Amino acid sequence: MTADRAHAYEEAVRARVAAARLWAAHRAPYLASAVFALNPVILEPALDEDTGAPVADPGFRAFPADTRWNLYVEPGTALATPVEEIGWWMLHQVGHLVRGHAARSPVRPEPGHEVSHAAGAARDEEAHRWNQAADAEINDDLEAEELRGPAGVLSPAELGLPAHRTAEEYVPMLDVLASAMGRGGRALAEAIDCGSAVDGQERTYEDGGPGEGLTRLDRDLLERSIAAGIQDRVSARGELPSGWRRWAEERLRPSVNWRARLGAVIRSGLSTVAGQVDFSYRRPSRRAGAYAGIVPPSMVRAVPDTVLVIDTSGSVTNDVLNRLLAEVTGIIDGVAGPGRRLRAFCCDVHPHPVQLVRRASDIELVGGGGTDLRAGIAAAMALRPRPDLVVVLTDGETPWPEQRPPAQVVVCLIGDGGHAPGWASVARIPSKGES
Repeated sequence: MTADRAHAYEEAVRARVAAARLWAAHRAPYLASAVFALNPVILEPALDEDTGAPVADPGFRAFPADTRWNLYVEPGTALATPVEEIGWWMLHQVGHLVRGHAARSPVRPEPGHEVSHAAGAARDEEAHRWNQAADAEINDDLEAEELRGPAGVLSPAELGLPAHRTAEEYVPMLDVLASAMGRGGRALAEAIDCGSAVDGQERTYEDGGPGEGLTRLDRDLLERSIAAGIQDRVSARGELPSGWRRWAEERLRPSVNWRARLGAVIRSGLSTVAGQVDFSYRRPSRRAGAYAGIVPPSMVRAVPDTVLVIDTSGSVTNDVLNRLLAEVTGIIDGVAGPGRRLRAFCCDVHPHPVQLVRRASDIELVGGGGTDLRAGIAAAMALRPRPDLVVVLTDGETPWPEQRPPAQVVVCLIGDGGHAPGWASVARIPSKGES
């Protein structure tokens, strides 16, 4: 292909992308800033041997994106795709990017962890199902705007799935549906790859790409701007798909640093106990000389006795527990003094023997199976001396005592699920992500 002809094809591709961008911004104006933030990266075309014209590659029909907001455009596919369809895929990719599907992906590579070849096939299948579930979450809202996807694209409505669910909720539904349809010799939906924007796994065509994309700060500012625009539209009684309204509410909800929250809750429990003063003869009163032959007691401040109850049922990983134990013991040391001994129970359906430790690293995490922290809290209350403060580390998937125990209780609730009793102080802790 001559340089002039190649330039002409590239200009034609860019013109179609520009037209598609305008179409998408017009059809979903609350996402216009996101659509214009996409950075088109024109890939090297595959050429027809006879005519020298670019040939469409079905693997790029979704106009895949990466997490830096680069949109990868294969020339043959772009020239063969209607402008409206390219615009639809732009809105679709914006959905993956803005809703953080790559960060939520169950197959997102962990730093320093290699995937074996044997596990590759299963991982590919899991990535494919996640892509479909994330598509279902997005396409549901596009359909609410009367933006029907191209042929072969997964649609919750057409599959009879409930509306307005998250990708995490759609995964098990699609597994069941795919199994049922597979027995009848039918496929759930076409295999469509939306790129690393959906699962966090880098593709080969991203290597050395010319597009710089958006920085993390750029993405954060853009998302907040989009969320604010959506909320303004809702305030003006504008109609919007429920998924985007929910995302905007969550995105603009004030975030609380979990370490600060954890520290505040534990310090509050410790100070409540420490604030309970009593009389003691261990140290004579300074006013002893004022009493004839009598040595009165002095006022002392209690040093809080703390017990840890650790959920080791298996639903919370040891890595998360060890990280949280280090945070908790560090806070306790800061209030009650360093080097103090702590008593700790590991508990699944029953409490394991109490451990007396000075550091979090000394705690041996034992147990597995079901969870019933009522037994662990009861064992803590049966200790002598009885603790002033009980710190419980759990994901909350457990029954709780109906009555408030005779001690301050702080529940470190790990993850987004589970629950804590109303009588406890609670600090919600992320199960992954922030270390």
